[in-house]
Amino acid sequence: MRTEDITSITQHRDHLRDHLNQVRETGRPMFITNRGGETEAVMLSANRYDKMMEELELARSLAMIDESMKDVRAGRGKELRQAVRDIADELGLTLDQ
Repeated sequence: MRTEDITSITQHRDHLRDHLNQVRETGRPMFITNRGGETEAVMLSANRYDKMMEELELARSLAMIDESMKDVRAGRGKELRQAVRDIADELGLTLDQ
């Protein structure tokens, strides 16, 4: 974090367009502080936000895969055919053999 990436609510209001340009050009977030100097909000460019959400989704997917692999190693899985039969039974569906 750089000092030019921190602004007060008042400064942010008075220089919104400049701050939007800065965030878009640098790719760095801007931290908006209250009178006590505590961060109230963080402004990101739309591109940076989208990239963060993609990274978060990937991290969650990898964590889910990791948990699934732990379940398989611990014997808490089913064979695919049995799993499909169980799901069909729960939904009241009849499967063609």
